[in-house]
Formats: sequence, structure tokens, C-alpha cells
Amino acid sequence: MASPAAALRRIIDAALAQLVAGEAAEAERSAKAVSALVRAERELAELEAAGAAQTDDEDTEAASAELRRRLALYVGAARAGAVPEVLDRIAITPAPE
Repeated sequence: MASPAAALRRIIDAALAQLVAGEAAEAERSAKAVSALVRAERELAELEAAGAAQTDDEDTEAASAELRRRLALYVGAARAGAVPEVLDRIAITPAPE
């Protein structure tokens, strides 16, 4: 599995190529994907940092796993060409309890 930074780099490069090719709508969709992925990565980093101070590692692991699941789902949907509304929903909606 590629690192998150490598995945983001590929999406950014693809967005730039789309923009150069005159595909502004696709470039914008890709840029939104990058924005949501960066936000998810930041949330994950914050959660992991907060988790280091907690004594209950199980809750931290569950939350980290949920964010990783959403990130993987988001990347898959973005690669498949999902519309921005679907990508936004994936980025902000946790799994059902």
C-alpha cells in the first residue's frame, strides 16, 4: 500500500495534468479530494497525538481504524470518479454504530 503522501502526490499531479489539459472540472474534483484527504490525515494525526496521552488505547485504536477506513474509502471513491458530494459525505460521515 502506498503512503498517504505518495497517494496525495499522485492526485495532485493528476489534477495539474487535468488543469493543463483544460479539464477544469476534473481538476477541481481532484483538488477537493486532496483537501479532504489532507483534512482526514490531520484529524488522524491529532487523534493519534491525543491518544498517546490516554490510557485507554482501545478507544484510540478504534477511532484510528475508523479514520483509516474512511480515508481508504475516500481514495477508492475519488479514483473511481465519484462526484464531490459523495466524497464530502465520505469525509464527514462516520460508520454506523
